[in-house]
Amino acid sequence: MERSYTRLTLSNMDVQRQPVTGRTSEQRDLPELRKPPLFWLLQTAGWLAYGIAMYGWGRTYWGEADALVNKTLLIVLGFCLTLGLRQVYRRARGKRRPAVLSALSIIFISFAGAALWRETHTLLFQAYYSLQHDGRLAMQFAPIPLGTLMYDGFVLLAWSLLYYGINDWFEIEKQRERALQAESAAHLARLQALQSQLEPHFLFNTLNAISTLVAEGKNAEAGRMISRLSDFLRLTLESSGTSEIPVAEELEFVRRYVEIEQVRFGDRLRVTIDASPDAMPAMVPALLLQPLIENAVKHGVLPRESGGTVALQVAKQNGLLHISVADDGPGWPAGAAPARGVGLTNTAERLAELYGEHSSFSLDPIPEGGVVATVEIPFRTAPEEKS
Repeated sequence: MERSYTRLTLSNMDVQRQPVTGRTSEQRDLPELRKPPLFWLLQTAGWLAYGIAMYGWGRTYWGEADALVNKTLLIVLGFCLTLGLRQVYRRARGKRRPAVLSALSIIFISFAGAALWRETHTLLFQAYYSLQHDGRLAMQFAPIPLGTLMYDGFVLLAWSLLYYGINDWFEIEKQRERALQAESAAHLARLQALQSQLEPHFLFNTLNAISTLVAEGKNAEAGRMISRLSDFLRLTLESSGTSEIPVAEELEFVRRYVEIEQVRFGDRLRVTIDASPDAMPAMVPALLLQPLIENAVKHGVLPRESGGTVALQVAKQNGLLHISVADDGPGWPAGAAPARGVGLTNTAERLAELYGEHSSFSLDPIPEGGVVATVEIPFRTAPEEKS
């Protein structure tokens, strides 16, 4: 299928301006589940389910009313007791203790709590039962069967382990989020450091060229270059703090940069751009193309007295954004390896930072003469902002 392209040259490179947008990570729209509501939900649901199960078991020993009172007392006391355990565990979790000591403390607290739980429940149920059936209040301490104590102890131990497990899970998630934020901040800092190295390098070369024009008495050309440089730096400031911008915005950088270079080289520098319309909204690293074109101008145009042509192509191919910058210069000397300066080295590192193994960057000779720089990155557009 023949691909449709938008043919641009320096004279008609009027790219539609789009707002500068920063790189936005995909965010999942999940409701935030906070710890206090989750605790009360699990606490209430857990004890209610336990109470229903115990009521069914109690019906084998007592009538419906007595079983309901017995198990209601059991659940209410257990509910309140575990609220006390929660306060104890919250203080304990704030202190650093050996794991073995913490485990032994949880076991001891669970079974000591079970004894208190069962004895209090027995006394209260005795009071209810005696008043209900004998018309008088009768309460006395009774030894707790070992099986009952073990059963209640394991119930509280299970509650304690769930409490620790859920809170530790929250803590792990919090630490993981902090680690991701730290990694993201470091990642952005590396990208900004790499990008910041490009701007002074370009600025130094441009100011040096302006100085040369002034020294040669070419004040008009120097004034035009200063104006173009001002436009370029304004765009740079507008996109500061963003790691990716749309292709259309990046082509605006290219236009400003080429205008600056054409003040220096005049008709010796010819630039053409083939950009497919469907590639315009794709996101690319900010200032990706400027060092590629600068390298093509330096090694492909300047060595020739008659100058040369730099051809930029941007297209969507097989789910990827394909970018190539080619020159028709002399190419590399036989047997020489391609040299990568600050701009190309930073370009490769920025692509690796942003896309890892999902990107590629290469410099290859053209059989007819010249060199082509090729970049392939995942094709993606900026997410739509929610109103």
